[in-house]
Amino acid sequence: MKLLARLDAIDRFQKRRGFKIGASIALAVVAIGVAATIAVGVSSGSLAVPTLEGVDPDSEAGRVLGRVISGGNPIPIAIMTGIGSVAGLLAVVWLGLGLTYVGYTAATAVVAVPLMQFEQTRALGFIIFGAAQLGWVFLLLMRVAELLFSGPGVIMGVARNVLSEAVRMKISLVFIVLLILGLATLPGILDESQPLRYRVQSFLQYATGGTFWMLALLTLVFGVTTMTTEQRSRVIWQTVTKPVAAWQYLLGKWIGIVVVQGVLLAVCATAIFGFVEYLRAQPAVGEREAYRASEGVVTEDRLILETQVLAARRSVEPESPYSKDDPDFKRNVEQFIANERRANPNFAKNPAERQKVEDDLFKSAVQAFRSIDPVQERLGVDFVFKGLGYARAHNLPLTLRYRVDSGGNRPDEFFTLTILLPDGTPVIRNTALGINHTITISPGYISEDGELTLRIFNGRLGMTPEGEAYIATNPRTITFPPGGLQISYDAGSYRMNFLRVTAVLWLKLAFLAMLAIWASTFLSFSVASLVSISVFLMAEMAGFITKSVELYKTTDYEGNTQIWKVVAAWVSARVASVFSVYADLQPISRLVDGRLMSWGSVIGGASVLAIATLVLYGLGVVTFRRRELAIYSGHG
Repeated sequence: MKLLARLDAIDRFQKRRGFKIGASIALAVVAIGVAATIAVGVSSGSLAVPTLEGVDPDSEAGRVLGRVISGGNPIPIAIMTGIGSVAGLLAVVWLGLGLTYVGYTAATAVVAVPLMQFEQTRALGFIIFGAAQLGWVFLLLMRVAELLFSGPGVIMGVARNVLSEAVRMKISLVFIVLLILGLATLPGILDESQPLRYRVQSFLQYATGGTFWMLALLTLVFGVTTMTTEQRSRVIWQTVTKPVAAWQYLLGKWIGIVVVQGVLLAVCATAIFGFVEYLRAQPAVGEREAYRASEGVVTEDRLILETQVLAARRSVEPESPYSKDDPDFKRNVEQFIANERRANPNFAKNPAERQKVEDDLFKSAVQAFRSIDPVQERLGVDFVFKGLGYARAHNLPLTLRYRVDSGGNRPDEFFTLTILLPDGTPVIRNTALGINHTITISPGYISEDGELTLRIFNGRLGMTPEGEAYIATNPRTITFPPGGLQISYDAGSYRMNFLRVTAVLWLKLAFLAMLAIWASTFLSFSVASLVSISVFLMAEMAGFITKSVELYKTTDYEGNTQIWKVVAAWVSARVASVFSVYADLQPISRLVDGRLMSWGSVIGGASVLAIATLVLYGLGVVTFRRRELAIYSGHG
């Protein structure tokens, strides 16, 4: 029998109901056996669950890790992974691809396994095997999506064609292959000599950020291509001559692109999450195995990883004593302007300049509050953190995160910092400049109204032999930059935070899909791509533009206002404000920094993005209805 005939016979056999039922039973038996083995191993102790050894459970480290140790427990993850794997294999079987997958995996193993046996080619072997499996999962999910859209209806038909185009178009395949290969390659380039927290954080940063940017570019390019190609090749004539309304056509295109995004994002997010959990179960610096330190204490590497990286923390900055509406501040502004006008009568004459002066003075006042002079403020400065009632009620340990700036932040220079707790206990730290540092604080220091007051000294606080307090000051003033002095506490699960971040990324991609479709309703491929990518870059850089405008000077060295600078600053500020909500979401940085992406943030961002998407959709429908497709040249 010829090869093609044999393959055809195998394909018919794997699609038979009897084979599917038998394969499902076999998978169920294997799954039950594996689950029983895990259960016996856990009960007998041969499969160890992470525990804290040699750590006082009442200590700060014990209290912190006591809550997260269950989060590092591999057993629930193993169970969830097993359930997901069985569900995926059952889907493969009932889609009629059971033997195809066995052959696919065997062929991949023939290539990858020999490479894994040698040190020089081991990484390449893992990359080939990992990329092949991710590629298979993508194709499987696309097959499922096609079945879901196999029903009748105009919108379903348009969306189904988009799914087929995503796999057929060369430009889409290039992006998809690059994305899968990049995600499979990234784990192999991590430096094993680095602390575990840095490896996890680096992987999250590059994997999540790289995935989003690749998907965003794919969304824009594919969205423009699927619209303009049909117009250029005149396929659109066959569509619009049928009873297909403009709103149905554009909605079907958008749904199809969003589904492709969802499939790719699901594949990538699952791979990222799985590898992070694998890294989490590796020994940290100073541990003989995960969660078991060589010296019987919790290592700094493990503590920071579990409480600051793989976390969902809510942060609180110190309450500022200054307000723009404060009458004293208003009087100071007026006095400053009056003094300046003695030398320059035209100083701050128009409202824009006056507002700039007020903003600059306010920032200077806040910066002065965040600075501690070693001479004039020898008695230290009180910083009040409010809104910590939740942490007090739930007995959640606090983390003080601080960064000290002074002079040029020389790397060989260290300042001594004293932090006085509410009960008078001093915490003295030798602090490197320009680097984030952390201190764990008991929630017992929080007052009943949810406030915590810390007094910080620019130097070392000590006692003389006679019992008198003294302060050995540092040589210069220290400053806590914006975001450089925060109290944070655990406000949720890292895993749920990861899920919310993934959902926000999908929402952003859905908005970009509609942006590409809208641009393609009235522009050619090249122009629509340029417009879409430009808007995307502006949206992503909105936060940076806002900060830049704040520091941008609209006057020359002599204090004279330059109109073109004022116009440039105004336009930049307006553009940044349009995308402020988009930029403020910051899902990737929240995930990497261990900050909470709350459901409120998700709902708020989703609402704004939904409104923006609906507006673009409405504009696209109106434009598409008015376009003369019959006389489109097909060029450009």
